Amino acid sequence: MIKSLKLKNFRNFETKDFIFDEEKNFIIWDNWVWKTNILESICLIYQKNLINKDISNLVNKNENYAFIEIENDNQKFSISYDKNTNTKNLLINWKKTTKKKFEEMLEKIIIFKPMDMNMMYLSPSYRRDFIDDILSNSFPSYERINKNYKNIIRNRNKLLKSIKDGKATKNDIKFWDGELIKNACLIYEYRNKLNNFFIDNINIIKELLTLKNDSIIYKYVTKVDLNSIELSISNYLTKNIDRDIIIWNTHIGPHIDDFEIQIDSFPLVNYASRWETKSVIIWLKILESRFIEKHTNKKTIFIIDDLFSEIDKNHEILLLNEIKDKQTFITSISSQNDHRFWDNIINL
Repeated sequence: MIKSLKLKNFRNFETKDFIFDEEKNFIIWDNWVWKTNILESICLIYQKNLINKDISNLVNKNENYAFIEIENDNQKFSISYDKNTNTKNLLINWKKTTKKKFEEMLEKIIIFKPMDMNMMYLSPSYRRDFIDDILSNSFPSYERINKNYKNIIRNRNKLLKSIKDGKATKNDIKFWDGELIKNACLIYEYRNKLNNFFIDNINIIKELLTLKNDSIIYKYVTKVDLNSIELSISNYLTKNIDRDIIIWNTHIGPHIDDFEIQIDSFPLVNYASRWETKSVIIWLKILESRFIEKHTNKKTIFIIDDLFSEIDKNHEILLLNEIKDKQTFITSISSQNDHRFWDNIINL
């Protein structure tokens, strides 16, 4: 649990201290920037980004360094950044430490930001990133395996171009095909755990949307036969080698997979309103929390930027009740404040 936050020269804050409640912390102000900066500082401590800005861009414009510190279960976790030397240090109780040690000693955070609304509407890469983030937070080895797999795809695609240009032959691709298959099998081993978890638990969204007779399913979309991964990929690569060479791209594997939430066999985005879609995405974040806690035995903390826009009061209450036992940081504009729900209100 985060007990307090200290900021020094971080964005608009010259020096600012915050004390937090162990449950819901509601951060309100008419100007979104101030609120989001607080959430961003917490995310940086947990080695995550809320608004995808490098810490060098978050230093107060009149200063050369910034400092962020949280107190968590009687330990202090800090980040210091020197703009002049472009140096970032991680500290536990004011002693330098490694990123690995830093992450091992902290809980996990679940982030929802307005940009996440794009997850269901735009490219499959958004949904793959969602899956990969959950698995990286749940299994220490997954991030390394996924990074290695992406390097293999890049190398295979480069070789495909060399074959097209007459600088290599089809026989040269065999090594990378073997590496692709081996590493894809490792990734699917983890993704199947998450897929099965979503399949088993997706019906809770039916209650959220107050659906009565409609069916709701989680569908993982892939060209791979997940019951025969190695053979399926191998046959596909062999059959489509000439096409791959022409466009020097690899068209099977975890890097092109996708998932859908379907209601009565139709994709959610064809069925639901924007507020319903936002509710479903937040509910997927709740499932993310449950999955991570199950596989890490660590508590999760919710960081939610702008919860109440495009969501009705009934679903707002339902969602808040679902995370009532979690420490939560939620931003909203002042006019949306309902004091009944909040343990701690931080009015900037």
